[in-house]
Amino acid sequence: MRIAYLGYDILLPCLRALEESGCSVMELFSFPTDNEFEFNRELRHFAGEKGIPFTERPIGLDDIHRLKGAGCEAVFCAGYLYRVPVDHSLPIVNIHPSLLPVGRGGWPMPVTILRGLTESGVTLHKMEEGFDTGDILLQQAFPVGPEDDLETMTAKIRTIAADLCRRMAADFDRLWAAGRPQGAGEYWPCPQKPDYTITAQTPPQETERILRAFFGFDCYLKTKEAEYRIVRGVFRPEPHARPFGTVETRPDGTRRYAVRGGIIETVGEKEESGA
Repeated sequence: MRIAYLGYDILLPCLRALEESGCSVMELFSFPTDNEFEFNRELRHFAGEKGIPFTERPIGLDDIHRLKGAGCEAVFCAGYLYRVPVDHSLPIVNIHPSLLPVGRGGWPMPVTILRGLTESGVTLHKMEEGFDTGDILLQQAFPVGPEDDLETMTAKIRTIAADLCRRMAADFDRLWAAGRPQGAGEYWPCPQKPDYTITAQTPPQETERILRAFFGFDCYLKTKEAEYRIVRGVFRPEPHARPFGTVETRPDGTRRYAVRGGIIETVGEKEESGA
């Protein structure tokens, strides 16, 4: 099967699974990444190693027509930033990290944790003009526990999504024809800065969820005097915490921040910048 692939490094196991399943990758489409939280280095390396055309420009309708004319049989989209034009003459499969039709939107994983939900999943669906609204092709759920954070959820998603891609590639025509409509769903807007900012009014349970929901990405602790950027923080309950916003720097360079009901302890990061 000849395919094109759209995405970046986070779901690279999907691309490898498709290739291992016998798919011939004609072109790779990505986007400029910040190389702090988002990367496409491995995707670029894959393209160079295999001699596959690679671009960071947005895919256009002319590209869809060109790919179709060159013998492309399907497009797989895995975390692609740009909007993908839909032409029903070329099947486009989107890999989405939630159990659709619930959790439509660009970043449902943090929302899952913020809401205290106990289940999430991965859905392969047909690409349509409406975000994440196309017929469901394959789907698999996984549990979300109180110990899970954004990184552990992402690890589960990477494994499940790769397996679903293998299944899709092995029986593409039948699964495509058997796609089932989603019906009414629920769109989750992407979290904004207030969703990952901790203040003196933030309850301990919410602080703990924020840190898990965005673990590995930006969180902020806002005091009257400063704003601290925390990328990998863990909440530790303490019955007699110091005044809110008190910062302790340890000899190894990590920090502890006093918040309501406890402290935030950084993990695997040595400094945070105040703003």
